[in-house]
Amino acid sequence: MTLLRHWLRDGWWILLGYIVILEAALVAAILYWPKFRDNMPAIAKLVPFESLQRLMDSVEVAGYWPYLAVQQWFKGCSLFGLAAAAFLTSGVVARDADQKTAEFLLSRPVSRSRILLTRWAAAVVLVVAPVYLTSITAIWISPAVDEQLRWGEVLVSSTYMSLFLVMLVTFTAMISAMSSHQMRAGIILIGFILLNFAFYLIQEIDQISLFKTVDVWVFMDIRAGNFPWIMSGSFVLATILMLLSALRIFSRRDF
Repeated sequence: MTLLRHWLRDGWWILLGYIVILEAALVAAILYWPKFRDNMPAIAKLVPFESLQRLMDSVEVAGYWPYLAVQQWFKGCSLFGLAAAAFLTSGVVARDADQKTAEFLLSRPVSRSRILLTRWAAAVVLVVAPVYLTSITAIWISPAVDEQLRWGEVLVSSTYMSLFLVMLVTFTAMISAMSSHQMRAGIILIGFILLNFAFYLIQEIDQISLFKTVDVWVFMDIRAGNFPWIMSGSFVLATILMLLSALRIFSRRDF
């Protein structure tokens, strides 16, 4: 626990900022909904990319739910969750290599696998918990704009988004296990996701973008009762493979 507290000493401030920013963005989006709804045709004309125009089409078709899905999960959790995953997980292993504390860390009577898994699990909790906390508040705030949300659809959507974020956390942990600079893994993650977002905006290649797996149509299917089991399984499988890879790399590393 001492090692975990030492690693998390800066993580609490990141967590607090993550929750505050995610919640503030959600509240602002919900309160803006009536104005957005009333001016939707004019706003739709200003949207530049076809992929984003399809998001607008979904709002015109189904109203508040796709609007919330875009604001909270597609935009909010993808953007701020990405940043949290990058900052919280980038130093899982690389921080000790960067700060020359690896020898002290490994001198403790704790296995390498336990060190990595404990830190990975802590990062997962810190990245995922705000997704549920802020999404639940949307249920309570939505009546202020004359809209209603069901607990089931919100929790299931948050779970799906969490699986996506856990995969990103694990990818960052794997890169961290290879790195000697504590911010390198986070920078690689951010660059990789930005590249995927660029792909998402281009019609012909948007299908290969990770953002296609968390866009509004997925959450509309979830509300209709069609949970994306295959994609969720792919997230879980990728997470397991990357975590095993991170454990293998860390176990063989001599720093």
